Amino acid sequence: MFISDSLTGREKVYGRTWIVLLSTCLCLSAIIAVFWHQDWQYSMPAVRPADLQQPDMGAKLGLASVGVPAEISKPIFLHFFNPDCPCSRFNIEHVRALIRRHRRSVRFIAVLQGAGGARRLAESFRKLDLGIESIVDEHGEIARLTGVYATPQAVLIDPNGRLYYRGNYNLTRYCTSPETEFARIALDKMLAGRPSEPVNIAASTAYGCPRPISR
Repeated sequence: MFISDSLTGREKVYGRTWIVLLSTCLCLSAIIAVFWHQDWQYSMPAVRPADLQQPDMGAKLGLASVGVPAEISKPIFLHFFNPDCPCSRFNIEHVRALIRRHRRSVRFIAVLQGAGGARRLAESFRKLDLGIESIVDEHGEIARLTGVYATPQAVLIDPNGRLYYRGNYNLTRYCTSPETEFARIALDKMLAGRPSEPVNIAASTAYGCPRPISR
């Protein structure tokens, strides 16, 4: 009887140990999943779509065919924005600063992408109060035409309607180094009348949220 009770006690201890270990593993898995969803996945480059086609710098894009108004007196700055993308939300104050600095000489247009329909996207953007016009790219036509496959991304069109820059605002999500503010640097060069330059791999490798798939 003594041996039987002793073994039963051990089994109970082992059982509790396994329950604690299993609970700990489940908690760790949940924490990892949350960090992946909110942060870690955005520290890696966005997956390039297999069918991605990107126009060369200097190419005429014909943006009027996809609803982007023509502009003959100012360059155009397209800001690709998804209200559900943490990277887009993190980047918004940098974009606000660019708008404040250059709104008289540049036409800023937000290209809205994401789920929930055109009304919901427009309302989400309106609440940010950036004071610029916006276009809902519900089916991704503007993104495909410009070669953008993630948010946030910037596209600059010079006054002649040619592609001047397409790429990141900075290195990954949390980088705020002035030396790698790619979109701001490109904008300053364009306004100074300098010709477009080949975009380096750090600027052209998109980070952030993949372009939503059209339904």
